Amino acid sequence: MGLVTAFTPEIFKGEYFTRIIYGIVDALRSTSYDLRFIMVNDKDAENPHQVIVEHDVDGLMFLTWTIHPQLVTEAQHQSDRIPIVLINDYADELKANFVYCNHEIGTRKALQYLIGRGYKKIGMIQGPDQDSRDAQIRYRIYRETLEAAGLEFNPNYFRKCEYYFEEDGYLKMLDLIHHSPALPRAMFCFNDDLAVGVLRALKEENISCPEQVAIIGYDGLERGKYVDPPLTSVRQPLEAMGREMVRAF
Repeated sequence: MGLVTAFTPEIFKGEYFTRIIYGIVDALRSTSYDLRFIMVNDKDAENPHQVIVEHDVDGLMFLTWTIHPQLVTEAQHQSDRIPIVLINDYADELKANFVYCNHEIGTRKALQYLIGRGYKKIGMIQGPDQDSRDAQIRYRIYRETLEAAGLEFNPNYFRKCEYYFEEDGYLKMLDLIHHSPALPRAMFCFNDDLAVGVLRALKEENISCPEQVAIIGYDGLERGKYVDPPLTSVRQPLEAMGREMVRAF
């Protein structure tokens, strides 16, 4: 089985990805297949046919398919079409197997949790959304949920990161603290890594959480249990999703 990913070390740095990969490897152990990483850079993406042909695999799993959608298209048009499975960033127009966590439901649960606790000034630390349909969905549901609750969207409380990691959340929250006329009462973060960075920024600026600014993350990563205070989060069953990618074949 081939696992197609972007050619970047962050794939193995982020717990989101490593937990999915753990599930894939765990499920493959009970099969006759082994796992072949197919790490794609920009040059490879220019010749998707060659990438597909040169790897002798019986099936393809795409971990970061929105970064290289042309590879999905190429795999679908091979004369001896091999099965493919994609994870998250669901796209109805693609005729492929998806393992997908419903981010509309998850985002609403996060925001309704905050609203139910009486928070009215709710900001968002958004992830990069150019190649992430899930990020686009979470932002849309954030805006819709605020509107449905009669709450104002304040652009001073919103920041979009260039990457998905702790340092990005840390820097964007510092920018918000130093340049916003006032602080939001709560923050919804695109993922737990960004949320951990936000917590670090608050602590450095002597802003207490949740007494002054409450934080909720997304993904349910293990490291969120060990920060101070422990991170409230919407949990995705990432290992189970990795196993399901294998079972989809």
